[in-house]
Amino acid sequence: MTAPGRFVILGPSAEAEALAEGLRARGREAEVHQGLDGFTASLLRERPGAVVLWWDLPAEVRDLAAQFVAHHYVCGECPVIVVMPNGADAPTPGWIPVEAPPDPAGVIAAAEQARSQGRAGPQTIPRVLVVDDDQSVVLLGSHVVTSLGMIPLVAFDGREAVEKVERFHPDLILLDINMPDMDGFQVIETLKANPRTALIPIIVFSARTEDTDKVRALKLGADDYVTKPFSIPELAARVDRLLRRTQAGLSASSTTGLPGSVTIEQVIGERIGRGEPLAVLYADADHFKAFNDRYGFARGDGVIRQIADILLEAVRDFGGPNDFVGHVGGDDFVVVTTPAAADAIAQRIVERFDRVIPLYYDPEDRARGYIETKDRRGRVTRFPLMSVSVAVVSTDVRPFSHVGEVADVAAQLKRYAKSKAGSLWVKDQRTDGKGG
Repeated sequence: MTAPGRFVILGPSAEAEALAEGLRARGREAEVHQGLDGFTASLLRERPGAVVLWWDLPAEVRDLAAQFVAHHYVCGECPVIVVMPNGADAPTPGWIPVEAPPDPAGVIAAAEQARSQGRAGPQTIPRVLVVDDDQSVVLLGSHVVTSLGMIPLVAFDGREAVEKVERFHPDLILLDINMPDMDGFQVIETLKANPRTALIPIIVFSARTEDTDKVRALKLGADDYVTKPFSIPELAARVDRLLRRTQAGLSASSTTGLPGSVTIEQVIGERIGRGEPLAVLYADADHFKAFNDRYGFARGDGVIRQIADILLEAVRDFGGPNDFVGHVGGDDFVVVTTPAAADAIAQRIVERFDRVIPLYYDPEDRARGYIETKDRRGRVTRFPLMSVSVAVVSTDVRPFSHVGEVADVAAQLKRYAKSKAGSLWVKDQRTDGKGG
């Protein structure tokens, strides 16, 4: 359920209350919170029309609130308005910066404009981003997308394209090569280096006819190449074909959008075959079923998406451009990285999990440190708050000849990790580390 006129505010008491009074005077509902407990509980209770977050809050409160808002299932699509000091840019692409003190009328206008340009909720209709610095080409590409019953998104330069991809995560990208400042090649490189966007299919269109440009685009990761001026029926057929092929063959999780078991095994197998240094992290949440039973599938899906983002953030901060994140299913995830980065990624996963995931519990359950729900035999049982177990398997310790060997070692390590209380990452040869 969404309340479009409901603003949930986290900020300093006097400034936040002044904004709330201005919003109420204009017929909006406004809730003010100074702490995380009330703020997160409000978001869990009902989907807000918009979130307003002061960025000069204490760093611990601000960072946890920002991570919760950025990925939480009830506000992932609602406008996030950030009150920034000295007119600075918003810290996250797609968030809306406003200067302090915020003007209530301006905050309302920003929220309404963001909702009209973005998505008000989950979409099943495919979205296609059309990128070109030529407005006529953008209009033509949008016409093709609309004719297929899909939703067009547009960008007029490379940097705007990257921002739109991070914000809306389109199902396919139509990308021009020849653009000023950041060309199509650079856009492809940027998107393919990010595990969250690396698997989005890309059709390149360009007036360039040289084979070298086509080969370069395809080597960087583009899926198809169309020469301008293009035939509308041909482009429509290529878009439709590529989307159908991607949806059929990606084996991606519908909850996280991450590649699934088939792709995970292919990635690990290919790296073993090439003899590359390899580390594989297997992560899963302990007591997730109890949480799901207590709070329901919707909030459970929110936790799964949050775990995915924790892994992606850890890879972004400590991994390399060729690292990979996959979703086996349920609460099971895989990270493929290098031995040099594995420990830091595992440690970050444990730390972030323990800081963020408790926010998904109701405040009273979080304060108690446990929930009560029925176990598999139907008996009411106490379950502790969720923790995460991470098994780290590395070619630094032993060589592997096929994927099954990696999975076997990881299964042994996970059993050991789950025998311990709390979040834990465990490395082959029983070297383990506790979360911070």
